Amino acid sequence: MVGYFPTYTLGNLVSGQLWNAIRNAIPEIDSNIAAGEFAPLLSWLRENIHQYGRKYLPNELIERATGEPLTSRYYVDYLKAKYRDLYLLTK
Repeated sequence: MVGYFPTYTLGNLVSGQLWNAIRNAIPEIDSNIAAGEFAPLLSWLRENIHQYGRKYLPNELIERATGEPLTSRYYVDYLKAKYRDLYLLTK
C-alpha cells in the first residue's frame, strides 16, 4: 500500500500548478464556480489539457499548460495558506 503515496503526491503537485495557471488565465474563476458557471474552466481544460489526450508525456503537458516544469511551489503555497489560517500560524 505504500506505493500509492507517490501517486497522490504527484497528483497534488499537478493540481496545485494547474489551478495556479487557471487562476492566472481566468481571474474570476472563484466567482464563476460559486455561481455554478463552469464553462470557462471547462474551456481552459479543453484548450490546454483535454485536446492533447496522450500526445504528450505528463511533464511535457504540464509545462505546455502552465508555462513551467512541474514544481512543488504552488502546492506548498496552498498548504501554507490553508494551515496558516486554520491554525492561526504566523509563519
